[in-house]
Amino acid sequence: MYNLRYHIASLVAVFLALSVGLLLGTIVVERGVLNTQKTSLVQGLQKDYDRLRSDIEVITARADTAGAFSSEAEAAVIRDMLTGKTIVVVADPSSAESVKYAVDTIRAAGGTAAIATLTEPGLALGNAGVLKAAATALAVPEASLDQTRVTAELAREWTTPGGARTLTNALVAAGALKLDSFSAPAAADGVILASVWSDKPDAAALALGTAMTGPGRSAVGVETTNRSTGLARAAVGAGLSGVDDIDETFGRVSMVWLVAGRASGLYGVGKGAVGRYPSPLFPAQ
Repeated sequence: MYNLRYHIASLVAVFLALSVGLLLGTIVVERGVLNTQKTSLVQGLQKDYDRLRSDIEVITARADTAGAFSSEAEAAVIRDMLTGKTIVVVADPSSAESVKYAVDTIRAAGGTAAIATLTEPGLALGNAGVLKAAATALAVPEASLDQTRVTAELAREWTTPGGARTLTNALVAAGALKLDSFSAPAAADGVILASVWSDKPDAAALALGTAMTGPGRSAVGVETTNRSTGLARAAVGAGLSGVDDIDETFGRVSMVWLVAGRASGLYGVGKGAVGRYPSPLFPAQ
C-alpha cells in the first residue's frame, strides 16, 4: 500500500519537475530573446560603422584636397611679402627643423634669410674666454658685463646698416656665435627666434629679439607641432609674437605676416593662440 510519506514524496517530485521545467523553459526563451537582441545590435553597429567609415573617407578626401590647395596657395599668398628685407633667424644647434622651415619661407616670400646660431645658453657668457672677448670688445670690465648689455649691443650692431660689428666679430672669434649670410653691411629688418635649450625657450635669444624690435622691425618666436617647447608663448609673454605650427602652411603664412609687421600675437594650435592665422589676411581697402 502507498502510505502518506509516499504521497508527499510524489507531490514534491511533481513540484520539483514543474519548477525545473519552468526554469528550463525560461532560459530557452530568454536565450532566444538575447540572441535576437544580439543579432539586432550587431547589425545596428555594422550599419553605424559603415556609415562612419564612409564619412571618414569623405572627410579625409576633403582634407587632402584642402591641404594640397593650401600648400599650392601658400607660395602665392606670401609672394613678395618680404622683398628687400633681411630676416635674421636666431637658432641653436638643435633647431635645424625650425630653421629650415623659417629660412625656406623667408626666401619664398622674397626676403634674404640670415642665420645666427648661438652655440651655448646665455650667449656663452658663462665661458671665461667668451666673457673676456665680449668685455674687451665693449671696453668694459668683465665684472660689469651682463647679458642685457651684450644683447643690447648685438641688437644695435645687427640693425645698423653698414655699422661696425666689433662685439659680433669678437663672439664669432670666441666660438659663441656662428653667422651665415649675414655679413656687413646688411642689417636686420626682422627676427625669427628658434633657439631653445633642452626644449626650453632660450632667454638670451628672447632678450636679443626684444632688443632688436623697433619701428618696422618685428620679432617672432617659432616652433613646430612635433616639438613643443613653449617658445612661441614665451615670445608673446615677452611682448613679441609667436607661431607654434611653423611646420604647417597656416603657421608659415602667419610667420610671414607677423615678421612683416602686418599682425601680432600668438597663432597656431596650442593654448592661448588667437587663431590659426591672422584674419583677414587681406583687409578690404
